[in-house]
Amino acid sequence: MKTVTELALVLACASLGALGTWKIAGPPSRAVVCDPATLSPDEICLATVQAEWPAGSFLWIDARPAAEWKLNGIQGSIPITVVGDTSFDEQVEASLEKLGSAQRALVYCGSTGCGISKEVAKRLKALGFIPEVRALHGGWDALRQAGLVKDSSPAN
Repeated sequence: MKTVTELALVLACASLGALGTWKIAGPPSRAVVCDPATLSPDEICLATVQAEWPAGSFLWIDARPAAEWKLNGIQGSIPITVVGDTSFDEQVEASLEKLGSAQRALVYCGSTGCGISKEVAKRLKALGFIPEVRALHGGWDALRQAGLVKDSSPAN
């Protein structure tokens, strides 16, 4: 019984400390921070895309599940992912016309920590259809933070 009481006291103190920190410092930052110097060559910051890639000069590729793409994908984007029931090759085949005519592609997924966009970008680059394929650092979170999308997406 003494152990349970001590555990309850520790949890209560930790909870009060966390609440106090929240009240003083505020909630944790959800901002997507992107430093180009720290990214892999397959990634790119949204700010770099906005500054250096003219609108309409690249193809958006949504690496989230197809249901999410249908719900709130970027207009003009195509869905290609490595998760779900449809194989990567079948998805590529269904989008061959757009992929074959693109000079650049930007792949995004559901959140900052999502690695699906990097995998899709790697596989597309290996196919050789598109000269430049990059994964958007921060994915949907970066797009939402920049005001480019309004709906939320569950993390993948």
